[in-house]
Amino acid sequence: MKYAAVKIIALSLRDIWEDLWTCLICNWVWLISNLLIIPGPPVTLALFYYTNQHIHGETVSIIDFFKAIPRLWRLGWRWGIINDIVLVLLLGDFLLVGKLSQSAGAHFFQGLYLAVLSFWLLLQVFTLAFLFEQEIPSMKIAFRNGSALIGKNLLFSFTLLVLLLIVLSLGVVAFMLTAALGGVFVAFAANRAVSLDIRKID
Repeated sequence: MKYAAVKIIALSLRDIWEDLWTCLICNWVWLISNLLIIPGPPVTLALFYYTNQHIHGETVSIIDFFKAIPRLWRLGWRWGIINDIVLVLLLGDFLLVGKLSQSAGAHFFQGLYLAVLSFWLLLQVFTLAFLFEQEIPSMKIAFRNGSALIGKNLLFSFTLLVLLLIVLSLGVVAFMLTAALGGVFVAFAANRAVSLDIRKID
């Protein structure tokens, strides 16, 4: 259990190496789509679909990734609206508290907002991974499953979050690899965490 997060990071890096060119294309499409905003949420779901299929040994190509985008459009925006509202509220409160006061209490609340934001972002990656493990692609069920995974495995979840941030930070330094492969790396890690029974990983 204590090495589960490390194994997931290693497996995710291996997954990228096994299909490097497809991962590069998918990630750049995902990055550009999020900059354009409108296609961002469904393309994010398509990225998680692609990585889910890959880790389960399914034959999946760049064509399958693009075909998944229109199929997941409505579900993607259902998730996107919820996610955007929460992010705007949390970031808005964080910035507002900082502008109103620089007291110790204000810094405490800013730290609290950052902690909640970190939890929310981690919940999102687990939620999207669960969507493709469920028999019914219900966002409500996926949110519940993601929350349960974090709640029952706090140490694992925190460790995985820290390792993801470390790898992504190193990727920024190493010739901007995070921009080229960061999204697909997180999607692989989330799918690995959800699909593997982490209680059985030594």
